[in-house]
Amino acid sequence: RATKTARGSVQRGAAFFQTICAVCHGFDGKTMNFGDEKEPEFVGTVARDNPWEALHKIRFGQPGVGMVSLNVLPIQDLVDILAYTQTLPEK
Repeated sequence: RATKTARGSVQRGAAFFQTICAVCHGFDGKTMNFGDEKEPEFVGTVARDNPWEALHKIRFGQPGVGMVSLNVLPIQDLVDILAYTQTLPEK
């Protein structure tokens, strides 16, 4: 918990991210800025700063926007996605 590092396979997570998530988030996770120009917040930012929030969004989606739930996948696959997103750029 202290390191906030996901215990997943970055390589497996990359395969999922690049085929499912990159459609909207971009291959580098920077297509959508959840913050603003002064303090940008991208997929990599959220995954590093608050992995619990990121995993929750991966599992259940984001209400009110087009982000779908991936809860049909095994939890380890979702943790793998989280592990990969933690390697994406923060800024």
